[in-house]
Amino acid sequence: MKGLIIALQFLTRIPLKINLNITEKEFGSCTKFFPLVGLVIGLILMAIYSLTYNLLPEIAVGAIILISQIILTGGIHLDGFMDTMDGLLSARPQEVMLEIMKDSRVGAHSVTALFCLLILKFSLLISLPREIAPYLLLIMPGIGYWVMVFCLAFFPYARPKGLGKIFHQETKKKYWYLSTFFMGLLFLLFFPPIYLLIPLISFLIILSPALLINKALGGHTGDTYGAINELAQVIFLLVSLLIFNI
Repeated sequence: MKGLIIALQFLTRIPLKINLNITEKEFGSCTKFFPLVGLVIGLILMAIYSLTYNLLPEIAVGAIILISQIILTGGIHLDGFMDTMDGLLSARPQEVMLEIMKDSRVGAHSVTALFCLLILKFSLLISLPREIAPYLLLIMPGIGYWVMVFCLAFFPYARPKGLGKIFHQETKKKYWYLSTFFMGLLFLLFFPPIYLLIPLISFLIILSPALLINKALGGHTGDTYGAINELAQVIFLLVSLLIFNI
């Protein structure tokens, strides 16, 4: 329970007024609860969708869902996405890319990439069939954290130090296997087994940018974990639409 509270306090802006004395190990190992945090966010998005879809046009509902998720997370992963894009799209040597990603200033590459990501996500949200949209919104945030845990457990860390390295050091491979079991069960609560192809295909697709980042930077960083999280959610929505429209 303590690990879940730590994860919620770090990953969300949900007002949990709980003061905890935590060790670095406890902080780093809270990654085992990341997909559960995704479920909490998903439940809120599902509730917002269910309350608004009969009252507002689809385009307004999509905007509300998109903004609500940004508010719930404080945009923490979008910040990582922007820093990652500034670094990778600079086409500089590895060391320079890592320095660019640490720079607090926002570059043209990151703004362009963020616009493309958000317009695509918004377009996908308003295109979801109403009969399955609540369940996909419930699962979507967890998919992002599921893939994030994979990158934490299976790829090296690209910097000698950093907040992300604490998570990397304390994330065991079994956390991802447990996360996979959890996400699989959650998916099967709402969809027939054949539709497990959706998270499987999504995972195989997101492996490409994860591997490219690993090659370009010599590993992953806190920023790239956030970038992978955001990309995984968009890919999950895209694959879902493709599969359900076949």
